[in-house]
Amino acid sequence: MNNNTLDKLGVVLQALSLEILFKDYNNGDLMNELQHQNSDYLEKIINQNEEILKILGKENKNGNRNNWKVK
Repeated sequence: MNNNTLDKLGVVLQALSLEILFKDYNNGDLMNELQHQNSDYLEKIINQNEEILKILGKENKNGNRNNWKVK
């Protein structure tokens, strides 16, 4: 192979490398955002479940009967 062919091949490989780098950057941002959303939603769900359990506990103490089984 001559230098001209190697130069062209080098440019193509650099372009492919850059494309892979951009895709990886975008995937990393997406994964970070999804992880952030998951932790936010999970925290909200846990808080809501705790409130529900407190309400159900108060109803049971007041003599109100319900058919809910809380584990």
